[in-house]
Amino acid sequence: MELEILITVYNEGNRLEAVVAGIQRELSTKNLEYCITILNDGSTDWSMEREKRLTAGRFVKVIHFDANRGKGAVLNAILSSLKETVTVVIDADYEYNPSDIESVVKPLFQNKADWVLGSRYGFGRRRPKQYFLTFMANRFFNALFNLLSGLNLNDLLSGLFAFRTEMVQGIALEQQRFSFTPEMTWKVERSHHPRWLEVPISYRFRTYSEGKKIAWWEFFTVTWAILWYRFERI
Repeated sequence: MELEILITVYNEGNRLEAVVAGIQRELSTKNLEYCITILNDGSTDWSMEREKRLTAGRFVKVIHFDANRGKGAVLNAILSSLKETVTVVIDADYEYNPSDIESVVKPLFQNKADWVLGSRYGFGRRRPKQYFLTFMANRFFNALFNLLSGLNLNDLLSGLFAFRTEMVQGIALEQQRFSFTPEMTWKVERSHHPRWLEVPISYRFRTYSEGKKIAWWEFFTVTWAILWYRFERI
C-alpha cells in the first residue's frame, strides 16, 4: 500500500458512509494503492449492517474502541502501527470533501513537502461560512502558533491533512481531544523539521443542530496546548 486514509468517527454513521463512498469514487480512477481505516470511537449509533456496507468496499477496515476517548486518543493508538508511505486524516462529518484528498497528497508524492494541511482559509478566498466566533478563534490559534514557531500556517486545526508516515515515528500524543493538533504539530516540528505546505480545500460548514461537537471550552485547551508544547522539553 502507498496510502492509508484514517477516518475518526463518533456518532456520524450516515455521513461516514458518504465520506467512504466519496473517497472510493475519487481514488478509483487513480493509479494508487490505498486502504481506508475507520476508527470507531465508541459510537452509539453503530450497527453490524452499517459495518458490512462499509467493509464491502475495497480495502476498508474498522477498528473499534469500546468507549468514546477523543480524536487525539484514537489517533495515538494507531500512529505506531502505520506502515504506508503516506497517511491522510479526514473527519467523518463531511465538512471536508473527499475530492480534495488528491490535492493534499499530491505534493507528498511529488516530494515537494513532508506535511500538507488542507486549508479552509487564505489563497485569495473569502472566509468560509462558519460561526463568527469559531472563525476568530481559528485566526487566534494560527496567529499565536505562528508567532511562537516562526511558521506561516493558515489552518492549524484543519480536519483534512496528510503526511509522510515517517514523520510520526516516535510521536506519542497526550492530548485526547482537539488539543492534540497543536501538540502533534509542535512535536513533529521539533523532532523532524518537516517541509510544511498548505493547499486550498473546500469546506461545508455544519451547525451544532446538525451534530457539530466542538465545545466552547476547547478554546482554552487548544490555547494551553499551543503554549505548553512550545516550551515543553523533548
